[in-house]
Amino acid sequence: MEKDKKPAGRASARRSTGPSKVRRTHSKGVDPAVSAVAADLAATPSHSTPKSSVMPSLASDSPKPAGAVKTPLANHRGWWVIGGTVVGLVALFLVVFAVLIYKYQSDSRIVQIVSEIVPYPAEQVNGHFASYSDYLFEVDSVKHYYLSQTTASGKPAVDFTTATGKQQLKQLQTEVLTELQQDSIVTQLSHKYKVSVSNKEVQSQVSQITKSAGGQAKLVDVLNKYYGWSISDLDKKVRFQLLEQKVSTAVQSDPALNAQAKSKAQGILNQVKAGGDFATLAKKYSQDSSASNGGDLGFFSKSQMVPAFSNAAFALQPGQVSGLVQSQYGYSIIKVIGYNSDHSQVDAAQILIKPIDFNTYLQQQVQQSKLHLYIHPHT
Repeated sequence: MEKDKKPAGRASARRSTGPSKVRRTHSKGVDPAVSAVAADLAATPSHSTPKSSVMPSLASDSPKPAGAVKTPLANHRGWWVIGGTVVGLVALFLVVFAVLIYKYQSDSRIVQIVSEIVPYPAEQVNGHFASYSDYLFEVDSVKHYYLSQTTASGKPAVDFTTATGKQQLKQLQTEVLTELQQDSIVTQLSHKYKVSVSNKEVQSQVSQITKSAGGQAKLVDVLNKYYGWSISDLDKKVRFQLLEQKVSTAVQSDPALNAQAKSKAQGILNQVKAGGDFATLAKKYSQDSSASNGGDLGFFSKSQMVPAFSNAAFALQPGQVSGLVQSQYGYSIIKVIGYNSDHSQVDAAQILIKPIDFNTYLQQQVQQSKLHLYIHPHT
C-alpha cells in the first residue's frame, strides 16, 4: 500500500517526531557593504586603544585616521554577517542531507549518524512521524538477518546487489514502511488506553532472554551476528513488544470494539441454558482449537490457565456451566466435567468466541488513517 505518508519513531521505539520542512537556499555573492565591514574590522587594532585616541578633543584639528573608530553599527553589521553565515551553513547542511535521503535514499554511515540527530521523517500517520533513522534501523536489521543466512557453499543466501536482490530489497523496504505505520498506530493506541511499560518489566524480559541465550556474552554475539543489534537495541525492541502486548489486551477487552463478539457468545449461552448440547454447540461455534473435541480441554491446574478462566472454572461444580467469562482470549462459556481426587485439577470444556483480532484491527486502523509517505522504495 503506497498512500501518502510521513514519520518520526523504534521512536523507533518500537522512536518518532519529525522536523519542519527544509527549504532549499541558494548561495549568492557577498554584498560589497559586507566586504567593506569585513575590511574595516580587519583594520581595527586588536590591542586596547587609549580613550584619548577614540574621543579626541573637540578643539583638535588633526584628521581622524580611517577605520580607527568601531561604531555600534559596525558591530551589529559584523554580528549579522556571522549569524547569517552560520544560518546559511546550517541550512545548506540540512538541504544536502535531505537530498541524500529523499532523492537517493542513502543509507551511508554518515547519513545514519545525521538522521539520528536530525529527525528527518520517513512517513506520517495521523500526525505521528516515523523517522528515517527508525526506517534505516529496521531495514538494516532485516538485511543483516538475510545476509547472515548462507547457502551450502557458504555464500550469503541473498545478494542485494543483483537485479533479483534489489527487487527483494525494495519489497523489504516497503514492508518496513508498513510495519512502521502499524507501530505508529500502536503508539497512538497506547496513549488512548493509557498503557505504558516500566524499566523493571523490560529488564525482567531481557534477563529471561539472556538466560535462554546462555549468558550475556552469547546473547551479544547472537544479536550482532543475526541483526547487528546491541543490548541497547534489544532493550528498545523488548520495550515496544511489551507495549504492543498491553495495547492488544486493551483493544481486545474494549467493550465498544467487542460488542459483536459478546452478543454472539451470549446467544450461544442462551442456547446452552435452554438445554442445548454443550459439545454440539462447541463443535459448531467455538473458535478454540478444542472445538473438534466438543470443547473438551481435559484436566488442568489453576496455574495453567489465565486467572479469569481458572477462577471461574474452579468455582463450578461438576455439571455446572458458567456465565460469560471474559479474558484476553475472548468470551468463554465453561462447563466443568469433574475434578481429580485432591481437587487440584479440573476437567472442563469450553466454547470460546474470540474478540476482535488485533492484527486485523491494526490493518484497519492504518487503512483509515491519514498517511503521508516521504520515502518511496526504488531499485
